[in-house]
Amino acid sequence: MTVPAVYKESAYGLGATRTEVMWNVVLPYTSRSVIGGIMLGLGRALGETLAVTFVIGNANRIATSLFGPGNTIASIVALEFGEAQAGSLKLSSLLALGFILFIISFIVLAISRLLLRPRAGA
Repeated sequence: MTVPAVYKESAYGLGATRTEVMWNVVLPYTSRSVIGGIMLGLGRALGETLAVTFVIGNANRIATSLFGPGNTIASIVALEFGEAQAGSLKLSSLLALGFILFIISFIVLAISRLLLRPRAGA
């Protein structure tokens, strides 16, 4: 819908099929928006806690396999925060992890906002 009809009609006029128009006209024109949408989804997934925790296995170790159980920053903060004592090193480290998660999410969402800005000529 965002690709001007003239671009698609020109490709059809030159004899391109629907698949060729999709791969050679539509995807190159919308690639920034597609990447921006993927980045927004990634930023959203970074903050997801319990669903991801249950899916990845909730293991406090570094897995040797890509499919091995592990943990995310958000799940560590959510699961361990109730056990941390006030003024302890554990509480300080959990707050630092939360800040790191905030910075990572902010960077991902800022990049996606830059990619999703309207084009000057469109």
